[in-house]
Amino acid sequence: MTIDSHFHALSMARKGITGLHDDLIGIDVGTDPGDYEERLKVLPASPTIFMSAGSGPWRLADEDYTGPDAEIKRMMADIEAYGADAIGECGFDNHWGYGDRKSAMELFMAQAELASTLSVPLIIHTREADEEIAEALSSPSFRCRAIMHCFSSGPDIARLALDKGLYVSFAGNVTYKANEIIRESARIVPAERILIETDSPYLAPIPMRGRPSCPEYTEYTLSFLADLRGEDREWLKEKVRENLISVLGREESVTKGARTGQQ
Repeated sequence: MTIDSHFHALSMARKGITGLHDDLIGIDVGTDPGDYEERLKVLPASPTIFMSAGSGPWRLADEDYTGPDAEIKRMMADIEAYGADAIGECGFDNHWGYGDRKSAMELFMAQAELASTLSVPLIIHTREADEEIAEALSSPSFRCRAIMHCFSSGPDIARLALDKGLYVSFAGNVTYKANEIIRESARIVPAERILIETDSPYLAPIPMRGRPSCPEYTEYTLSFLADLRGEDREWLKEKVRENLISVLGREESVTKGARTGQQ
């Protein structure tokens, strides 16, 4: 059994990467409105592969971006056709500097509201944007359950996320030598709130760093985190599985509508 709370099947396919098998429990994560049909073509018809619909902060830099209302409308076309198990990824990215803070906040909060309305989790992207995510999570209008994807902040942001009832997901970058601040956060996240991901095809963990990542590489991150936290590896793996099913709010069964569009 492979557990991966965040991967990008379409990006994997474009790089010629396979590795989506029947024993995978995970979320294929959307990045742009209207990408569902392409993603469904490369996803295996599995009852334990879930799907999200999202508009990431990079959309702010696209020429066809006209605002959050248009993004939500495009996302809803896919959701109405195929269903959605989550919303996102969405959030803030100061590393690449997409758009301005106000526009990023509007796009994020629109998707947080949609997740709340649909009663599905929000998948949050945040990179070098602690102030922005702290503001967003502290807003009284933020009312959805959520996953902090590829967590890369320190313990203060981790505690804020935990206080808000969020799950915290760690990717291969927690294994990188320079990222002690991420490891500090990984030590304090309760086992009941921790998730593991690859962000495939990106961020392969050590010893696979430098290669395109795939969901099976969560096994390296799992072993690393178990050692870091002083926990039994198989026990932690079972907790991660339970947490993923819990945040999705469903049992390991066919997702609502998401498989109907597959051939």
